[in-house]
Amino acid sequence: MMKCRPLYFLLISATLLAQGCTKEETYSGYSRGDILSYEQAGTITASTIIQQCEEFDASSVAQHNVTYYSIDYITEYMGELVKTRGLVMIPGGMDSLALAVYTHGTLFPLNIAPINNNLPSNYRGDGSQFIEVRNIALPLASSGFAVFLPDYIGFTNSSDKEHPYVYYPELFNSILDGIRAANHFIEDQQYTGDNRVFLAGWSQGAGAAISAHKLIEQHHSSEFTVVASSGLAGPYNFTQFMGFVFEHKDSSFQYLNIYSWGLYALNKFSQLKRPTDQLFSYPVYDQMSSILVPSKTPQNIMNQYFLQRIVSGEDTEMVNVIAENSFHEGWQPQGKIFLHHGDNDQIVPYFNSLDAEAGLTAAGGDVTLYTYPGGEHDTDVGNYALQTILDFTLLK
Repeated sequence: MMKCRPLYFLLISATLLAQGCTKEETYSGYSRGDILSYEQAGTITASTIIQQCEEFDASSVAQHNVTYYSIDYITEYMGELVKTRGLVMIPGGMDSLALAVYTHGTLFPLNIAPINNNLPSNYRGDGSQFIEVRNIALPLASSGFAVFLPDYIGFTNSSDKEHPYVYYPELFNSILDGIRAANHFIEDQQYTGDNRVFLAGWSQGAGAAISAHKLIEQHHSSEFTVVASSGLAGPYNFTQFMGFVFEHKDSSFQYLNIYSWGLYALNKFSQLKRPTDQLFSYPVYDQMSSILVPSKTPQNIMNQYFLQRIVSGEDTEMVNVIAENSFHEGWQPQGKIFLHHGDNDQIVPYFNSLDAEAGLTAAGGDVTLYTYPGGEHDTDVGNYALQTILDFTLLK
């Protein structure tokens, strides 16, 4: 029986999307990574973590009780300072803490229970929802890591803003500033920390983890050292991923709605910012209309002139932006990279990890690929979680 996953939520009627207007807040007196507030949300025992972890037997790694905190902090969104939220997990019985960051997979931007019951900062010890929190982040924290999980912009206290989905240069801001805030929090709690960071994520979050690895090393190496990153089923080769969809424009894609959302975010948050009628053949006014596609066939939802020029390579501006959003080659990782992927993944194709292994190894990186024969997008979460904890612990 298929479990409820972030990608499998049914889209809800657009009538549920109405949001009340709120007064825009300004944060001119703050800096990125500043903590606005935090709340101790609960404590969970190691035995309960083991009991609630349904994807694998966590008894070999879950050793510490974990106290978790909802934390509001300052980040940058489209050039402006805004607030966002995340979850910080602190294992008990530790004097010093290494920080691991877990970035979650796709959640649709709807303020309804099925979505909110998987957003990290809403976690309050629930034993039946919060798939990634219970099966990945909590066992990692219970093994002895401090763990930070960003909600991302577009959810919880920043739900009035559109989510930058899989446009990773913009998504990175809330991750980087969350690392800063989590480090401040660890210090405020009188723990010994350092500038080392471990990065992990699944699906959208895997792309976020590997791209953050690159962006930290290239632009923030004086601030943080990435020890390792570990991704499950991430879209690392965005060029080939999007090209596969464009070139099969007459095929039916079950998850065309999220591919369409990815294109919308790529256009909105990059320098492109084209009128949406240049990309889509149906009315697209915002992120939700880009998700509510009228067809599962690219030919039926995309502007024909755009499709023609992107497939031929004539649309060099879009081609370049897509290439800039790819992280499978062209940079040399200093920290180790672990890639996990099922070779029967129908949502984020396996070639993403094959290409990342080949490209980053060729660039001089230390890359390990764990392939799960016959594995689909969500069938090896437990294998991924346990192996990531073991790999990170050896490097701690």
